[in-house]
Amino acid sequence: MEITSAERVMFPEVGVTKGEMVAYYQTVEDQIFPFIEQRPLTLERYPRGITHKGFMQKNAAAHFPESIDRYTVPKSDGGVTTYPVITRAADVPYLANQGTVSFHVWTSRVERVDHPDFLVMDLDPEEGDVDGARTVTAAIGRLLESFGVASQPVATGSKGFHVWAPLIPDAHWDRVALAGRALAGLVAQELAKVATTEFLKKNRKGRVFVDSLRNHPGASVVAPFSLRPRPTASLSMPVTWDELSQVEPAQWTIRNVENRLGSLPTWPRPSALPDEEIESAAREAGVDLETEFDRFGRER
Repeated sequence: MEITSAERVMFPEVGVTKGEMVAYYQTVEDQIFPFIEQRPLTLERYPRGITHKGFMQKNAAAHFPESIDRYTVPKSDGGVTTYPVITRAADVPYLANQGTVSFHVWTSRVERVDHPDFLVMDLDPEEGDVDGARTVTAAIGRLLESFGVASQPVATGSKGFHVWAPLIPDAHWDRVALAGRALAGLVAQELAKVATTEFLKKNRKGRVFVDSLRNHPGASVVAPFSLRPRPTASLSMPVTWDELSQVEPAQWTIRNVENRLGSLPTWPRPSALPDEEIESAAREAGVDLETEFDRFGRER
């Protein structure tokens, strides 16, 4: 593939060029591919670099190659969104050459789109509260394990951590979303001084936001191994539970990732989601599962 404008500086603070960014995605195309293959994809693009205005592209461009499938979703207000869908690893660097910095994916695949094969919890702290983020992330892992669900922490390349739980895709979106909300409520109760499910930042009072909103249809999450549009060219990286207490959310960058790629953690096998058991535990603990919110967490 010919890299266009290879010398364009994409991350000015560290001098990372477009050529380096595309080369990175060529290096990790096999690692990122399992997380984006056959999923509706949103591209976070910065064609002129991250210090210029970027945009989120949900619709596949007409010039995308035939190897990139399309998946059409009706909009609630009319019209449709036609998402690009990756079917081969080689299209990852192709999209990076289009100025894609980050890849955001649904937690379900198009062949079984109503049944997610991941549950993802997003632990979003105040800037700099790494200890709080680690504490709440570890609590999510322990809680999932208590329900027999294996999970993997991911350093997001931004402020906090994600927890990804691979699922056998037999539960519907609404059940996975409710289970995520129940898990968030249980952890916010357990760690009331550290964690919260408050969507509005002004009401969080410095606590870590336990965000389960990635588990709704149409929502997306940044894929592991994606670069982030941050000054250091940091990236999302899976870590082990043992590593969690030592790693920083934005520890890995395009410049220091090479050694890490030779010692990646083994991803857990998919679990069946005991959604009814999780819901029951939350209701017994008094977690609010009734108040209606939209998919952005805003009360209706």
